[in-house]
Amino acid sequence: MNSLLLRISAPIFMSALLLTATSAHAQYDTLFLDLAQGEEMTQLRLGMGETPPGSEGEKVTSMFYLSYFESDDIVKVNKANLGEQKTEILALGAGGFGYLENPKLNGGAEFDFELSQTRIDSLDNYKRTGIGFRTQLFIPIAAGLQSNIGFNIRPFFLSSDWDDQAQLEYEYQAGLEYAFTWDVAVYAHYRYVALIAKNDDDVKLAEGSILGIRARF
Repeated sequence: MNSLLLRISAPIFMSALLLTATSAHAQYDTLFLDLAQGEEMTQLRLGMGETPPGSEGEKVTSMFYLSYFESDDIVKVNKANLGEQKTEILALGAGGFGYLENPKLNGGAEFDFELSQTRIDSLDNYKRTGIGFRTQLFIPIAAGLQSNIGFNIRPFFLSSDWDDQAQLEYEYQAGLEYAFTWDVAVYAHYRYVALIAKNDDDVKLAEGSILGIRARF
């Protein structure tokens, strides 16, 4: 399992690290879309990037994207119910997405760095800007069918506010997806969004299932 994850992650992670250095010479030939909706939350991502020529299943897209997340869910502080509150996360990201040679066996991954701002109606008008790291892995199960695991973390030491409002913002997800081609996939994920406040309170912002589509053209 460790060797599989290493094979999945290494080339795409390097693509993310090299994106900024090569952006001046990039030919932005790829449109990236990631649209998801659930009862509690909405996620939209729109990006532009470069996909070097290669056979199907070997393409890795280096990209910049704009992301918007919104939830209207019950916020809980140490399991105490604060009622339904609105949470918004706006982010500008850069990274890499794609599949390895023979993705039916090797899967794929996405690795991104994000500059984001989180706003929460409650929690004394919470507003926090920081840098985070997003990743997700696509692990093959059968032809076209994949499991998905991912997370996003935004620690205090990468925030412009340091630990003024939170020690950590984080998200994690798990689910299944089906790739019609290695450019278009639909998915169903469970997602959990939360933070650890400056006073060590555990704050749940959103939790639920989402259905989405991810594509590149």
